[in-house]
Amino acid sequence: MRRMVKILAVATACVMASTPAAHGLSDDQAIEQLKSINQAYTAIAARVTKSVVTITTTKEEEANPRGRRMPDFFHQFQLPERQEPSSGLGSGIVMTENGYILTNNHVIENADEITVIMSDNREYSAELVGSDALTDVAVVKIDDTKLDAISTGDSDGVQIGEWVLAVGAPLDLRSTVTSGIVSAIGRSLDIIGQELSVEDFIQVDAAINPGNSGGALVNLDGELIGVNTAIATRNRGFVGYGFAIPINLAKKVMDDIIEHGEVKRAYLGVGLGTVSAAEADAFGLDRPRGVLIDMVFEGTPAERAEFKRGDIVLKVDGQEVDRPNHLQSIIARKHPGDVAKFDVRRKDRDIQLKATLGDIPKDGVTTSAAPEPSDAENTSLGLTVSDLSAESYETFGFSEDTKGVIVTRVDRGPGREARFARGDVIFAVRQRGLDVTIENVSDFQSAMDQLKPGRAAFSVIRMTRSGEERLLFLTPRIPS
Repeated sequence: MRRMVKILAVATACVMASTPAAHGLSDDQAIEQLKSINQAYTAIAARVTKSVVTITTTKEEEANPRGRRMPDFFHQFQLPERQEPSSGLGSGIVMTENGYILTNNHVIENADEITVIMSDNREYSAELVGSDALTDVAVVKIDDTKLDAISTGDSDGVQIGEWVLAVGAPLDLRSTVTSGIVSAIGRSLDIIGQELSVEDFIQVDAAINPGNSGGALVNLDGELIGVNTAIATRNRGFVGYGFAIPINLAKKVMDDIIEHGEVKRAYLGVGLGTVSAAEADAFGLDRPRGVLIDMVFEGTPAERAEFKRGDIVLKVDGQEVDRPNHLQSIIARKHPGDVAKFDVRRKDRDIQLKATLGDIPKDGVTTSAAPEPSDAENTSLGLTVSDLSAESYETFGFSEDTKGVIVTRVDRGPGREARFARGDVIFAVRQRGLDVTIENVSDFQSAMDQLKPGRAAFSVIRMTRSGEERLLFLTPRIPS
């Protein structure tokens, strides 16, 4: 047992100090090292818990309205309409001495009353300063000027494997501290559920449960690096993973809310996609990297900066990007009017673009720019294509100015594996060193004849889904 303690102590000290494990320690020395690590944890917890609060909310809402069926064995009864209060529970983080508290939007959403309870049981009535549904961030304010504000770190420097502590009020158990490591960064979970939402979560294995939302994720310096927000669960309880909003994003939103009363979020005006291995090959990249521009919206900063559909963004302001949500998060942390610099791979060459960022459209409506020639596929891959006709315009819902060839049949082969479907319109074919605009079957066949065997081709597709047109990028591989 003592040998196990020694091994654990030495290994733990090695991780904590990022130095090679010491050799030749006695059992007592190893235990003392373990105690010092324990003291570090308790010191962090003592400091941070003062800055993490419990938030309770109440709201008047309709309960059991007439016509709503009760679950289980009560389903045969219908109760009259009545109003009764409902309550909510979450956590918050004291960000300033004068009472500004950071939390999640979903913690305080639609609340009529917000109460903040400090770790020493002092209670305050809180006022909502503002919230942002696109990042799930909210700010409330209490009337005090001598609060223990948390120390803020840099979430851009967070590393996988880093040790962290989560602090909050899970299940109404106030000032609860759990520990774990950063399991992943840059997670997008599609839990906010809005078209322009920003998700770039830090994933941790520290225990997070209902009530932790809005609480603090801190590093071993006691610095705030994230706002605990969600859990991955099948039973509404902790099953191994939690997710936190990076503090660099959350603090930008908070500062905007405090200063402007709303979030001043920058907007580029593009649709984004991931880069596959085949697409990287088609663009001459050494590996899949960057973020694909699969749509450029009309009248946006991206169009004015001359972004093209099919561009691959490799860096933003010198920072490498490999995930669509990472690029989106970088843009969301900027303000309208800021200038962003982009390193872009276009076809098989590198270029640089500058965009003066704008405001997000107030109505959230964006319009696709006119189609531009890009990429395509071939009949030897199990595809049958035809010229667009009046019948195909009517059948598939395309306008008569649509150019390209339409896929009328998909048989077994690489085309099917690449997810081509009947009704896709192919605008062009691109391969390294080849870029052919497609307006008819003759153009398409000519492009097929020029493709080099064994190398990826890249195509621009327009699909109709639920009555809406949408660009889809697919990359089948030409057989050798």
